[in-house]
Amino acid sequence: MKRLSGRFFAIILAVALTVPMLLWLPVSVNALEDPEVSYASSVYLYNLENEKAVYKLNADEKVYPTSTVKLMTGIVALENLKDRLDDTVTVTAEMMSYVSGNNIGLKTGETVIIRDMLGAMLVNGANDAAYVLALTVSESLEDFVLLMNKRANELGAHNTHYTNPTGMHDEAMVTTAADTALIALHAYNLEQFMDFAALLRYTVSETNMSDAMTVYNRNCLLSLYYETDYYYKAARGMNAGSTYEGGYSVVTTATNGDLTYLCVVLGAEKVENTIYSYVNAANLLDWAFESFLYLDVLSPEQIMCEIPVTLATGVDHVTLVARDSLTVYLPADTDIEKEITFSWTTNTEELQAPVKKGDLAGRVTVLYNGDPIGSSDLISTADIERSDMLYGLHNISEFTKSKFFIATLVCIVVFSVAYVFGKAFLLGRRRKNRYR
Repeated sequence: MKRLSGRFFAIILAVALTVPMLLWLPVSVNALEDPEVSYASSVYLYNLENEKAVYKLNADEKVYPTSTVKLMTGIVALENLKDRLDDTVTVTAEMMSYVSGNNIGLKTGETVIIRDMLGAMLVNGANDAAYVLALTVSESLEDFVLLMNKRANELGAHNTHYTNPTGMHDEAMVTTAADTALIALHAYNLEQFMDFAALLRYTVSETNMSDAMTVYNRNCLLSLYYETDYYYKAARGMNAGSTYEGGYSVVTTATNGDLTYLCVVLGAEKVENTIYSYVNAANLLDWAFESFLYLDVLSPEQIMCEIPVTLATGVDHVTLVARDSLTVYLPADTDIEKEITFSWTTNTEELQAPVKKGDLAGRVTVLYNGDPIGSSDLISTADIERSDMLYGLHNISEFTKSKFFIATLVCIVVFSVAYVFGKAFLLGRRRKNRYR
C-alpha cells in the first residue's frame, strides 16, 4: 500500500511539474516572426491584391499626421479640379499668407498651371502649391478644410481631423496609421494621383514671374536626390515628410510584380542621422515580400473523394477531382500538409450511369487552419457506360414504385375484392331464392 502511494505521488508530482511548462510553450498561428520596427509610433502594412492588413503596430493610436495631410489635399484637389488641370490660376496674397515650411517660392501675382501645382505638391511636398490648390478649389481655407474632413469621414477615417492642407503642426490635427492607410489606398486608386506621386522629378512650367524649375521627389525610398542611404528599388512613392512635433513619416507603395504593399510609418525618429521612417518602411516591405507568397493549395489532378455509380457493369464508383486549380496568398511558412484541409459535398449520394468525364458532381472547399480560403467544383474523372439490362431492371423497379403503378394495383385489388364479394353475394341470393 505504501509502495502504491509513493508511485501515485510521483505521478502527481510529474504532472504538476509538466503542466506549467506546457502552458508556457509559445502558441502561434504560423511561425512567422514579427518584422523589426524601432523608433516609430505606429505602422500599418497592407497588401493591395488581397485587401489584407499583414502587420499593424499601434495602428489606431492618434498621432500628428505631418506631411501625410497632403494625401488628402491631393485627393480633394484632383476630385474637384480633374477637368481643369491645364487651366491657369493667379497666386494671391491670401494664398501666400499661410505658407511656411517647404515651398517652391511662388510669388503673389504669379500665374501658374493647376497641373504644375499638383506636381509640385505631390512630388516635392511644396506647401505654397498646396495653398494655391486649396484656395482654387474653395473660396476660403476654412471651406477647404471642411471638404478635407468630410472626405476623410466618407472614406472611413473617423479618427482623423485636419486643420490645414499641408501638415504643418497644429495640436488639433491628428490621424492614425489605419486612417492614413485608408486615405492612401483611395489616393492610390484615384485616377492621376500616382501619375504625380510616383515621379522622381517634375518640371514646373515657366511663368510670368519665374523660369521653369525641376523639383525632386522627397520620398527617399524612391529618389536618390536628397539622400542615397534609403533607396528601395521596389518603391513607388506617395508621401514623405516631417515636423518637429510629429516626427518623420512616410507613406509608400512597393511592388515585386506579383504583390503590392502599402506601407505607412508615422511618428518615427531621427537617431544619429538615421531617419527611421525609411528604415522601418524598408524592413517592413522586406519582411512582407519574404513572408507571404502565392501558394498552390488545390490541383485539378488532386483526387478529393469517390462517389457510388449505379446501372454500370464492372464499375461501382468514380473518383472526383477539383475542376480548377487554386492559388492563395498565404504565409510563406505554411505547412500545406498540416494546415490545408478540404471539405466537400456531392450533389447526390450516388451517380447513375452513363457518366461523362468532367460531369459536375459537387463542390470542394479549401480550408486554412479551419477557415475557408477558396473553393472549386468537383467533377468526375471517367466515362462510364450504362448497362442496358440493369437500366431495364431499374426502370421496372422504378415503375413498381410509381404512384401510377401503386394506384393501378390498388384499383385492381379493390376491384377484385369487390368482384369476389359481389359474386358471393349474388350466389347467396340465388341459393336463398332456391330454398324458399
